[in-house]
Amino acid sequence: MTGALIDAANVDQPGRLVVADPFTGGGVIALSALLRGHQVYAQDINLWAAQNLTTMLSLPTADRLEPAADRLRVLVSDLLNSAYATFFEDGTPATVAHTLRVAVVACPRCSDDVRLFPSGIVSLTERVDAGGSTGWLACPSGHLQHGTAVRRTRCRTCNRLIDPTARYTLQRRFRCRCGHIGRICGAGPIRWEPVLVERTAAGRREIGPPSDAELVAAADASWQTQPHLPAIRNGTETAVLRRYGMTRWDHIMPRRQHAVLNALVGAIDSAAAGDRTIASVLYAAVLSSVEMAGYLSRWDPRYLKPYEAMANHHYNVTTLSAEPNVWGAPQSGRGTVGRRLDHLAKAGNWYAERLGRSPTIVGPLPVGQRRSAGPGTDDVRIVVGSSTRLLACDDSIDLVCTDPPYHDDVKYGELSEIFRAWAGLDPARLDGEAVVCNDIIDTAAYEATLERAFCEMRRALKSGGHLVLSYANREHGAWAALFGALQGAGFTTIGYQVVLAESDVSYAKANRRACNLDVILDLVVADGRTLKRFNPSAATNVTEEESFCRMLGTFALRVGSLEGSWRQELERAVTTHPFVAKKRLSGPDRREV
Repeated sequence: MTGALIDAANVDQPGRLVVADPFTGGGVIALSALLRGHQVYAQDINLWAAQNLTTMLSLPTADRLEPAADRLRVLVSDLLNSAYATFFEDGTPATVAHTLRVAVVACPRCSDDVRLFPSGIVSLTERVDAGGSTGWLACPSGHLQHGTAVRRTRCRTCNRLIDPTARYTLQRRFRCRCGHIGRICGAGPIRWEPVLVERTAAGRREIGPPSDAELVAAADASWQTQPHLPAIRNGTETAVLRRYGMTRWDHIMPRRQHAVLNALVGAIDSAAAGDRTIASVLYAAVLSSVEMAGYLSRWDPRYLKPYEAMANHHYNVTTLSAEPNVWGAPQSGRGTVGRRLDHLAKAGNWYAERLGRSPTIVGPLPVGQRRSAGPGTDDVRIVVGSSTRLLACDDSIDLVCTDPPYHDDVKYGELSEIFRAWAGLDPARLDGEAVVCNDIIDTAAYEATLERAFCEMRRALKSGGHLVLSYANREHGAWAALFGALQGAGFTTIGYQVVLAESDVSYAKANRRACNLDVILDLVVADGRTLKRFNPSAATNVTEEESFCRMLGTFALRVGSLEGSWRQELERAVTTHPFVAKKRLSGPDRREV
């Protein structure tokens, strides 16, 4: 979709364009523009995002990266062996791929330990798509046993019924054997008990209870205390971590994982052998693996893989965590350093083949520095800082193509704190971030910040330039703020389209209060000229969500001439639409731990 938008703008404005994305995030727009031969201006308030975009757009080919990756592994090989070398049950050498831990709390009523298995099935021993039907199951009392996962059975310890489909921690609550029902976060400190280990070798996988040696290797007491990381600040997204006892960023993983990560970071300069580009890629691979934090990463019991610490743009709290082998093991390595480096090597070759040359990447540049006289000859300029000020000079940009902050939906600043803490960057709240957050920033401040950013985009746009943005939200206040900011900055809408932006079958979106469609708006400076406006032709058999988006797109065509009580009119249109009204009746999403 992004490429199609840029191509359409290129038809209207032939030649090499200067394409800007002032809210660049992951850099999809920047990459699409660069691969099409255009110059790029990319800016993000988040230094972590800006640094990683610089790294990704400077990717080396595999023949440069792979030798450095091999050197990095050799430098920490002794530590990896002591951390993860093990044996299958028959005595054959193996590697620990994942260590599964269950959260344990003391019942406030009877003081007995309660093992908080999320469901009846803890882990199959073979993936379900490979025919797996047996595995490890937990009874409601927390006893673990091996058996069939396709029908109900009895616990061999207490004779309670085990239903593989049963959910034990719905709405983050637990039930003790004494009958007490309570909130997990109100039960006091959580301790983590290793219950299963995934062992692998080439062509072989085994999942079973940990051996004595594996218990020793997994214990925090077996590893030196690692340097403390910054405190986890109390925010909208981070509050859940603090409620579950994680008050510093090093609390989100076992000490073994922390020790291996620190060793890898310490070995990067030697592995890179003076090549700064290679070093930046190694750092990105190691530090990004923090998202598989061993107390936050959730285990998929049927497909035998871990999930990241963030799900659906929220920090995930689980009671069955999966600590990974940081480097990765045979047959199992999702999100690990080794797997990331393999993918980056392949991506580097693809990038070089597609681009056909080595691009000139400049940045990240601080937004506070003096503006240059023009875009220059660099292929990409990456800037860090709030988009309420752009480093681009006046009349220098042909197309602004961007994805502005989504009101209160996604707090990227808070979600990046996990990475910034490990990268040694300031994890404090990002100054100038345009996201509604508790009592810190309200909708009026959000609109004012967006308007300042849009004013900067108008200043930097060439005569005849376009601002193309995508937006999705079900709250009337978000749309009113967007429309008000655009009109206040001097823009008018000349067209819109509704596009599919998210897969409705993904784990993060399925059966949730999710917007899967985006409204794409095409805007130009409102300078009094006569403009032709595009309104998509009427469609039949549209979904309620598409009808909702079309209604908003049609309303957006009034941006530039909105007056009177338009905000109240918009509120009525949004709140009474079936797509919004039905979602509100169904209640909020209830996520499990």
